[in-house]
Amino acid sequence: MHSVRTLIPSAALIILTAIAPAEAASSRAHLADARAIAALELAGEKTLGPCRIDGEAWMDYAIPADLARKYLGRPKGASAAPPPASPRAVLDPRGTRPALFCSKDESRVRRDAAVAALRPGERTTQISLAYTWPALDAAGRTAIVIVEHDAGTWQRDADGSTVRTSGEMFGAAHVYKKRGRRWRRVATEEVYSGLY
Repeated sequence: MHSVRTLIPSAALIILTAIAPAEAASSRAHLADARAIAALELAGEKTLGPCRIDGEAWMDYAIPADLARKYLGRPKGASAAPPPASPRAVLDPRGTRPALFCSKDESRVRRDAAVAALRPGERTTQISLAYTWPALDAAGRTAIVIVEHDAGTWQRDADGSTVRTSGEMFGAAHVYKKRGRRWRRVATEEVYSGLY
């Protein structure tokens, strides 16, 4: 007959052994959901030139409390679980559009080169996109992704002496619902906007 001391650790080991595969399956399902939502996001973008999205890091922005309550049933603002994959791996899992992605440093180098090459009277515009990892409700049937659009313009004065900068940045919450196995966007809510 086994002692109680032997049975308790054994029971704990059995429970932990059952939890680990369940968590792995949940993580794989969340990754599949994130990829399905990402496909919808990219399908909705009209102009995706080179180096538009930071392929290495997700945007760090918590879901505002009012939207978390309204759509996710959470009393406070929500942050998504830590992402298991980079934006590049989720937004372009087959690697068919690698030119869309670059790091923030690469983007800065490209911008600086374009600005330095401006002749008097010319201007250049750079548009970038950033995404948060999807925050899900408890049932995994509603998701919110914050999408940031940043459009900056640099114009060299006619005399060539000065470069003026202007731009607009705005963030929107894209709300998705899962019906059966398919996700679809059901709402878009402005989160922030500003000129610079």
